[in-house]
Amino acid sequence: MVKAREMYLRTFNNPEVKKSFLKLIFIQIIFFLALNLSLIYNFKSLEKNYIENKAGLIGSIIIDKPELKSELVKLSFKDPNNEALNIGRAVLKEYGYSESLEVKHIHGLSSVFYGIIRDFAVIVFIFTTILLIVKYIELEGIFIRIRSLAKASESMLEGDYNIAIYENSEGDFAKLAHRFKEMRTIIQNQIRDLNKEKEFLVNLLSDISHQLKTPLASLIIFNDILNKQNLTNENRIKFVENSRLQLNRMEWLIKSLLKLAKLDAGAIKFNIKENNVKETIGESIDILSNMAKKSNVKLKLECSDSELKYRYDNEWLSEAIINIIKNGIEHSKDGEISISTEETPVSFKIIISDNGEGISEKDLPNIFKRFYKASGGDSVGIGLSLSKSIIEAHNGFIEVISEVGKGTTFKIVLIKI
Repeated sequence: MVKAREMYLRTFNNPEVKKSFLKLIFIQIIFFLALNLSLIYNFKSLEKNYIENKAGLIGSIIIDKPELKSELVKLSFKDPNNEALNIGRAVLKEYGYSESLEVKHIHGLSSVFYGIIRDFAVIVFIFTTILLIVKYIELEGIFIRIRSLAKASESMLEGDYNIAIYENSEGDFAKLAHRFKEMRTIIQNQIRDLNKEKEFLVNLLSDISHQLKTPLASLIIFNDILNKQNLTNENRIKFVENSRLQLNRMEWLIKSLLKLAKLDAGAIKFNIKENNVKETIGESIDILSNMAKKSNVKLKLECSDSELKYRYDNEWLSEAIINIIKNGIEHSKDGEISISTEETPVSFKIIISDNGEGISEKDLPNIFKRFYKASGGDSVGIGLSLSKSIIEAHNGFIEVISEVGKGTTFKIVLIKI
């Protein structure tokens, strides 16, 4: 019972239903008034005919017997008793007049009777016609709105999401239009995301093909040289080592590209937990210690707070730090790289500074772009892009300050949650 009541209330909350009921009540009132006016008019006619019939009867009798004038008038408008009614019925029956007599044979009453039927039929016809016209207009208004939604759906299927859907009233149609707009926005965003993913995959395959082309070409050349029988053992070892370096480069490149692809696709589930920041930086430095020695670069950790802890994925943040330090080693031969930390009430920073070549103003805005090569550089330009994606996945960001000939400073900023 309660559910049925709620359903009826929801139905009556629609402005279309309210307007329809108001129109129906208005038409019913008009119909009732018209019907009553018709009945009043016909009853007036009936009264007139009744008086005329009485007048005709009295006049006909008085012509022959004028002495009965006063008595006839009294008797004509006096309610008869049962005895008089029975005698009168018997007399009328002798001449073929009874209660089964059809109205059309009763003078004065037939015209009124048929007038009532005629007026009632006309009023019902007009009422029904008006009701049908009103209902048609209401239904046409509803179907126009339905057709507008259908047209919007067709436009969406054709890729046009800019069609306007206006529904300023309340009720179920307004809710439907609102939900349709939400659905349109969701579908539009999903299509946009799918197109971005498609574009990303195309670019990724193109980048992989482009980046692997050089080491593959080198490997083919080295393999052809190694197949020559007159090659000295010393040169053979040299080309084998070069092949190994190219294979290592390809392995690193493929792994980095896969990591980037996973980050961009949101396919990585980070193992976020509390970690010691100094230990994470120390592990990153240890991994790069051999590379730093070969380039005669000194790695210096300046972390004043050995107990500084923060929630992050240790493996992935270490990856971001390694890529930035590695970039510094490649451009700071015989130099020094210092790694320090800085904490504020809302964030903490990992600051990586080198005294290497520095980055020009022209290249600085592009260093985080995938596969961007700075002027005079030979790096594939993927490490910094990977670091940026990792930091942003941790709700952080990277700042960079650089001056040619003096060095570069990277600041990894992670917001405290």
